[in-house]
Amino acid sequence: MLRDVESHKPDVVAVLGDVINYGPNPRECLTLIAVHADILIAGNHEKEAAQPDPDEMEDDAREMLVWTLSQISGLRTWERLAAAIHRDGPLAAQYRLDGLHFVHASAQKPYQQYVWLGHPQHHIQLNQQLDQYLTELLAGFDALHSFVGHTHVPAVLMSYTDRALCPMRPDWNRRLTFTGPQSLFFVPSADCRLEGIDGKKLVINPGSVGQPRDGDPRASWALYDGDQLLFRRVTYDVQTTVDKLQRLPLTEETRSFFATRLPLGT
Repeated sequence: MLRDVESHKPDVVAVLGDVINYGPNPRECLTLIAVHADILIAGNHEKEAAQPDPDEMEDDAREMLVWTLSQISGLRTWERLAAAIHRDGPLAAQYRLDGLHFVHASAQKPYQQYVWLGHPQHHIQLNQQLDQYLTELLAGFDALHSFVGHTHVPAVLMSYTDRALCPMRPDWNRRLTFTGPQSLFFVPSADCRLEGIDGKKLVINPGSVGQPRDGDPRASWALYDGDQLLFRRVTYDVQTTVDKLQRLPLTEETRSFFATRLPLGT
């Protein structure tokens, strides 16, 4: 994915957190990010690693976190990030640049709140409630264009009045996209470009590099220039990552939990 990013020659590379945990190479990932990222904010997984609360974790997550900490302990990039989490609290999970807001989760709860709707089966029955929730989330961001992570799904939250921004081609993810009377939660499918976004209030999720949750196992990132937004999907050798996870010194249940979901993008 980094090779794909570099081929577009961006001015700034922003990483929105959750670089570590759930994967087999946390030390290497942090080292790569230290070289390539101009902006790095903490996600909930970095916060959990810096300020662990084992009582709030499932057994598999707790076991993976303990192993992850054993791999990154003493790494300078990690020590700086952990210190920022302890020192700055929620401010470590966000960054502002030239009127843009970068935050891991949401403007109101930078580490925790999902810009997300829950299960698609509720989209019709709870349309009014979900629409109100998204409308309030959008209003909570004070920047015209904000960037979030946390859900691991590429998406754009906007007002329904701005629906013309969404392209007719290629097709979009019809299972996860939500349309309400006031809001639109648009989830692209494959590579997708939105044009004419200048002046429109948007919350943009570029998707996840290594742990996608939209049914597509390819790495996801987004290129932004103020008036256009390009979502990119990049194929990588998922099976190699699966094999690495299966070799970790963890219980079989934990290894399987993290390994089997990668090829499915779930």
